[in-house]
Amino acid sequence: MNRDSEYVYKRPLFLAHTAPATCRFIMPFEKHDTSVNERHSGGHSELPATPGPTGTGLKEALELAQKKLQVVGSATRHDVLNQMTAIMGYNELLRTMVHDEKLLHFLEIEHRASEKIRRIFAYSKVFQSIGSEPPLWQELTRLIHQAREEIDSGTVAVRIDAGTCSIYADPLMVKVFVYILDNAIQHSKRATEIRIRLQPAGNSAILSVEDDGVGVVPEDKEKIFEKGFGKKTGWGLYVTREILAANSMQIRETGTAGTGARFEILIPSNRVRTGTRAPVQ
Repeated sequence: MNRDSEYVYKRPLFLAHTAPATCRFIMPFEKHDTSVNERHSGGHSELPATPGPTGTGLKEALELAQKKLQVVGSATRHDVLNQMTAIMGYNELLRTMVHDEKLLHFLEIEHRASEKIRRIFAYSKVFQSIGSEPPLWQELTRLIHQAREEIDSGTVAVRIDAGTCSIYADPLMVKVFVYILDNAIQHSKRATEIRIRLQPAGNSAILSVEDDGVGVVPEDKEKIFEKGFGKKTGWGLYVTREILAANSMQIRETGTAGTGARFEILIPSNRVRTGTRAPVQ
């Protein structure tokens, strides 16, 4: 090879399969005169930097990647749920045909696992939708009533003390109350009442959701917001925190173990208002 030239790597032209499970790139090379570069860099050639997407190109690439993720996520979720519906249907049919106690026990385990998968996909759909719609003013009491319609509260009473307040948030805000109320009903065990109250706190407001159940032990107060933690799916409070974070809100558990759980949502002053009044800036 000539002293004043070298081979420079170019973009691969195509992908060649060399075995069923392996592949290799066919990399073309061209000769490039580097004598000038070498003379000015002590004999070391300098390859030009590969240009990357900037400005509008970067934005378009990001939007395309997000669109692909949404399509793949939606299609995967739809197809899997269709198959889960078939599995759960046959599971129900078998439970009416089988009388062996041991087999019935296995079918019950299968049913619970299938239901858990269905609920996880429901949570993932909400998670994927966070931030996809612009925020809007929503009446707090109406949001809570909508949430109650999505869950079975049984004999647990839900009392609301929020006046005519509205909050500026993602349309998914209703899911925050669905998940918090469902969590109280599912995990409080002995709860008979859930109290929801909005009160001012300096330059912000605190929305508290409190029950009279067993509460949360100190070592679990942060863990309950982690994905996968808990006896159910472990997604409810995790998605709740993510929705709130996307709306500049925070959540914490401040109850006392043995007397009940208390969730406090910190709402910035510019995202809450009373009636038709403009929020405090």
